[in-house]
Amino acid sequence: MSTPQVITVPITDQQHLLFLFIPLKKGMLAQAMIAAEKVKEAAKSVAPPVGDPRKTTGVHYFTIYAQADGQPTPGIPVPGFQSYPGKDVLVVMSIYDGQFDAYISAFFEIDEVVKGLNGLLLLMDETGIPGVDPTGLTSAYHIAKQGVKKNALAFYCLLMRYNFGDPILSAGDKGGKYVFGTNFPGLTVAKIIDNYPKAGETWPPTAGQVSYDFPKSQKPNCK
Repeated sequence: MSTPQVITVPITDQQHLLFLFIPLKKGMLAQAMIAAEKVKEAAKSVAPPVGDPRKTTGVHYFTIYAQADGQPTPGIPVPGFQSYPGKDVLVVMSIYDGQFDAYISAFFEIDEVVKGLNGLLLLMDETGIPGVDPTGLTSAYHIAKQGVKKNALAFYCLLMRYNFGDPILSAGDKGGKYVFGTNFPGLTVAKIIDNYPKAGETWPPTAGQVSYDFPKSQKPNCK
């Protein structure tokens, strides 16, 4: 029996999970979702000096979900996401390429994204959380004074405080605190864009060049 081939996937080509639970001031969900939507639109519609932002940020997919304090996650019969008592929560999940700090810092090249992130900092509430200094050097309060770009390292630490995802655990690794896999190890966003036939026509980097229509799928009939 032949020995299976071992392929080493470089760190820059590995996929990782971001899974944030961001504590918000109670009653700020609507504002937080507006700010998050602006960040999303800016990230895909403004091309920074380095070129197509999708290749530098390396985001495969993401989801943003807001939940009010004390409310159950709707639509399922068991407890789901939970906010810290007295605060609302913004849940953010994405799959991204490469190192955590490189992934986050790539967004700093887009001014509108930076504005949106700074706005989200003002909506956060870290008071009363055990082990968290709400005015410390890595607090949202402190970082907001000068912004995320001038406090990059502190901002990484702020995000990691509320990140269930482990930036060391790559998709396909074993033995982490969760199972996280991929069917195509090492297939980065940049490689998809550069090698997929007619990628520039199918997914043009500038918003507004192509529109998409998504007919509704059907749910299973569980009655």
